[in-house]
Amino acid sequence: MAFRNILDGAASFGAALVTSAVCGLPAWFTITAIRADIAPVWAYAAAGGLGVIGIILTLAFVRKGIGGVAPTRQRRR
Repeated sequence: MAFRNILDGAASFGAALVTSAVCGLPAWFTITAIRADIAPVWAYAAAGGLGVIGIILTLAFVRKGIGGVAPTRQRRR
């Protein structure tokens, strides 16, 4: 039973890593494009929104990982 919780926690930490990459990289590239005058200044809002969503989701998956909860569940099995 405890081994399953360890695997579920590891899956949640993996989901946190993937989420931070999926949200963080496009936000970083957007900011880089704005600074290079390729994208308009208003794109900072989109990059900021994506960054905030990524932080919220990453922290939620980290919290689940610490608790040993699978990424798709709300409680332990």
